[in-house]
Amino acid sequence: MFMRNLCARMAHFFTQILFSIITPPLLMPGIAKLHITRNFIAFCFGRAYGNRYQSIIDSFEGRYDSAMVKGLTKAKETAGDTISVIVDCGTGTGFVTKQAAQEFPHATFLAFDILNGMLKQASDNCKDIAADIFFVQADTFALPLTDQSVDLLLAQNTIPCFAEFHRVCRPGGIVIYVDTSAGWITTLAKWLVERHHLFKTVMGERVDLGFYILLQKATPTFSHLALPPL
Repeated sequence: MFMRNLCARMAHFFTQILFSIITPPLLMPGIAKLHITRNFIAFCFGRAYGNRYQSIIDSFEGRYDSAMVKGLTKAKETAGDTISVIVDCGTGTGFVTKQAAQEFPHATFLAFDILNGMLKQASDNCKDIAADIFFVQADTFALPLTDQSVDLLLAQNTIPCFAEFHRVCRPGGIVIYVDTSAGWITTLAKWLVERHHLFKTVMGERVDLGFYILLQKATPTFSHLALPPL
């Protein structure tokens, strides 16, 4: 038991180091959109670890969902009952979709992943969820969605494309970006997201091993038009 706990702690420490190194570049549009970057992440999270990713989640011993739980709570406090369409970008095993379905059981979910193998895992893992869930193979940088059609977009441990997230979110819509391991770079990550200058609100905090960042799209304001003289 001692050796098992020691190995888990070492694995978590290594994961924190790795994510702390790779996460900041992924928040920079010029680097994130490169094919070599996206192919590398797809290889790591899909082809190299895809069949073992659930065991990676299990190694967190119940702490893997901490940051997203806090982010979903903030989203619910911010938007109330207005959330009806939820997108999970880079769904992987479907972990985040299952998590969000507990908070928003009446919403419609769209779970995207670029790897068909991960979508199959997600579909199998979410088969007992009562909410309407559609699993679609798609690139996060070119989501098959119309403009302003999403109430809440979730992105955990994946390459974020904030310009695309901004496009698909309705006015007042929310994005929750989560990293489960790199909590000690929370301030840097938030600063890098703010530099995109796309969202009205950017807030976030470290939670356990990771962090969440909440972004809310601005709601347009309409100035009163002057009436013509009679």
